[in-house]
Amino acid sequence: MSKILPGCRVKLAFTLTLLDGTEVDSASEQEPMELLVGDGSISAGLEFAFQGMRAGESGRFDIPAGIAFPAPDSDKVFVLPPEDFDSDIVPEVGQFIEFDLPSGEATVARVLNISEDGMELDFNHPLAGLPLVFEVQILDVQC
Repeated sequence: MSKILPGCRVKLAFTLTLLDGTEVDSASEQEPMELLVGDGSISAGLEFAFQGMRAGESGRFDIPAGIAFPAPDSDKVFVLPPEDFDSDIVPEVGQFIEFDLPSGEATVARVLNISEDGMELDFNHPLAGLPLVFEVQILDVQC
Protein backbone atom coordinates (compact mmCIF):
# COMPACT_ATOMS: atom_id res chain seq x y z
CA MET A 1 0.00 0.00 0.00
CA SER A 2 1.38 3.39 -1.04
CA LYS A 3 2.16 6.18 1.39
CA ILE A 4 0.93 9.64 0.44
CA LEU A 5 3.75 11.66 -1.09
CA PRO A 6 3.84 14.69 -3.42
CA GLY A 7 2.51 13.67 -6.84
CA CYS A 8 0.17 10.97 -5.51
CA ARG A 9 -3.53 11.10 -6.40
CA VAL A 10 -5.58 10.91 -3.20
CA LYS A 11 -9.26 10.42 -2.49
CA LEU A 12 -10.29 11.57 0.98
CA ALA A 13 -13.18 12.45 3.24
CA PHE A 14 -12.58 15.28 5.69
CA THR A 15 -14.07 17.83 8.03
CA LEU A 16 -12.39 21.17 8.71
CA THR A 17 -13.66 23.03 11.77
CA LEU A 18 -12.86 26.03 13.90
CA LEU A 19 -11.87 25.31 17.51
CA ASP A 20 -15.46 25.98 18.63
CA GLY A 21 -16.68 23.17 16.35
CA THR A 22 -18.05 25.37 13.56
CA GLU A 23 -17.65 23.44 10.31
CA VAL A 24 -15.98 25.44 7.55
CA ASP A 25 -15.52 22.75 4.89
CA SER A 26 -16.02 19.02 4.39
CA ALA A 27 -16.16 16.16 1.92
CA SER A 28 -17.94 12.88 2.65
CA GLU A 29 -17.10 9.29 1.79
CA GLN A 30 -20.02 9.38 -0.68
CA GLU A 31 -18.70 12.58 -2.29
CA PRO A 32 -14.96 12.58 -1.49
CA MET A 33 -12.39 15.14 -2.46
CA GLU A 34 -9.92 13.95 -5.07
CA LEU A 35 -6.62 15.74 -5.50
CA LEU A 36 -3.09 15.46 -6.74
CA VAL A 37 -0.83 16.14 -3.75
CA GLY A 38 1.00 19.39 -4.36
CA ASP A 39 -1.36 20.77 -7.02
CA GLY A 40 -2.68 23.55 -4.77
CA SER A 41 -6.20 22.11 -4.46
CA ILE A 42 -5.94 22.54 -0.72
CA SER A 43 -3.64 24.42 1.60
CA ALA A 44 -0.13 22.99 1.84
CA GLY A 45 -0.54 23.16 5.64
CA LEU A 46 -3.47 20.75 5.42
CA GLU A 47 -1.72 18.49 2.89
CA PHE A 48 1.27 18.22 5.18
CA ALA A 49 -0.99 16.76 7.92
CA PHE A 50 -1.89 13.67 5.87
CA GLN A 51 1.36 13.06 3.99
CA GLY A 52 2.75 9.65 4.86
CA MET A 53 -0.70 8.17 5.55
CA ARG A 54 -2.10 5.22 3.61
CA ALA A 55 -5.54 4.27 2.29
CA GLY A 56 -7.79 3.22 5.17
CA GLU A 57 -6.07 5.43 7.73
CA SER A 58 -7.67 8.39 9.43
CA GLY A 59 -6.49 11.10 11.76
CA ARG A 60 -7.40 14.23 13.67
CA PHE A 61 -4.96 17.13 13.45
CA ASP A 62 -4.94 20.38 15.41
CA ILE A 63 -3.60 22.91 12.92
CA PRO A 64 -2.06 25.97 14.64
CA ALA A 65 -2.92 29.49 13.49
CA GLY A 66 -0.96 30.56 10.43
CA ILE A 67 -0.19 27.03 9.19
CA ALA A 68 -3.19 26.17 6.97
CA PHE A 69 -3.72 29.79 5.96
CA PRO A 70 -1.27 32.64 6.49
CA ALA A 71 -1.63 35.21 9.23
CA PRO A 72 -3.73 38.23 8.25
CA ASP A 73 -1.77 40.84 6.31
CA SER A 74 -2.67 44.50 6.89
CA ASP A 75 -1.57 45.22 3.30
CA LYS A 76 -4.64 43.29 2.15
CA VAL A 77 -7.05 45.73 3.80
CA PHE A 78 -8.22 48.60 1.58
CA VAL A 79 -10.75 51.41 1.65
CA LEU A 80 -12.76 51.56 -1.55
CA PRO A 81 -14.10 55.10 -2.12
CA PRO A 82 -17.88 55.35 -2.63
CA GLU A 83 -17.49 56.31 -6.31
CA ASP A 84 -15.61 53.03 -6.97
CA PHE A 85 -18.32 50.59 -5.98
CA ASP A 86 -21.53 49.61 -7.71
CA SER A 87 -24.50 51.56 -6.37
CA ASP A 88 -26.64 48.41 -6.81
CA ILE A 89 -24.67 46.80 -3.97
CA VAL A 90 -25.96 47.53 -0.48
CA PRO A 91 -23.12 46.12 1.62
CA GLU A 92 -23.31 45.15 5.27
CA VAL A 93 -20.44 44.83 7.74
CA GLY A 94 -19.30 41.18 7.81
CA GLN A 95 -20.64 40.45 4.32
CA PHE A 96 -18.38 38.90 1.68
CA ILE A 97 -18.33 40.57 -1.73
CA GLU A 98 -16.83 39.04 -4.89
CA PHE A 99 -14.50 41.11 -7.06
CA ASP A 100 -12.89 40.40 -10.43
CA LEU A 101 -9.13 40.92 -10.50
CA PRO A 102 -7.35 42.38 -13.54
CA SER A 103 -6.10 38.84 -14.27
CA GLY A 104 -9.71 37.69 -14.71
CA GLU A 105 -9.65 35.69 -11.49
CA ALA A 106 -12.36 36.26 -8.91
CA THR A 107 -11.56 37.05 -5.30
CA VAL A 108 -13.62 37.72 -2.20
CA ALA A 109 -13.32 40.47 0.40
CA ARG A 110 -15.07 40.88 3.75
CA VAL A 111 -16.64 44.24 4.52
CA LEU A 112 -15.04 45.55 7.73
CA ASN A 113 -16.55 49.02 7.94
CA ILE A 114 -18.76 51.39 5.95
CA SER A 115 -18.39 55.15 6.31
CA GLU A 116 -18.56 58.37 4.28
CA ASP A 117 -14.96 57.63 3.22
CA GLY A 118 -16.00 54.37 1.62
CA MET A 119 -16.01 50.68 2.33
CA GLU A 120 -13.13 49.11 4.26
CA LEU A 121 -12.47 45.69 2.72
CA ASP A 122 -10.35 42.79 3.94
CA PHE A 123 -8.94 40.65 1.11
CA ASN A 124 -7.22 38.17 3.47
CA HIS A 125 -8.43 34.57 3.32
CA PRO A 126 -11.47 34.24 5.64
CA LEU A 127 -9.58 31.64 7.71
CA ALA A 128 -6.32 33.62 7.83
CA GLY A 129 -4.63 33.30 11.18
CA LEU A 130 -7.19 30.93 12.71
CA PRO A 131 -6.34 27.63 14.41
CA LEU A 132 -8.28 24.74 12.86
CA VAL A 133 -9.16 21.10 13.46
CA PHE A 134 -8.70 18.83 10.44
CA GLU A 135 -10.21 15.34 10.57
CA VAL A 136 -9.36 13.21 7.56
CA GLN A 137 -10.04 9.69 6.32
CA ILE A 138 -7.88 8.47 3.43
CA LEU A 139 -10.05 6.48 1.04
CA ASP A 140 -7.61 5.76 -1.80
CA VAL A 141 -4.00 6.52 -2.74
CA GLN A 142 -2.54 6.13 -6.25
CA CYS A 143 1.17 6.92 -6.67
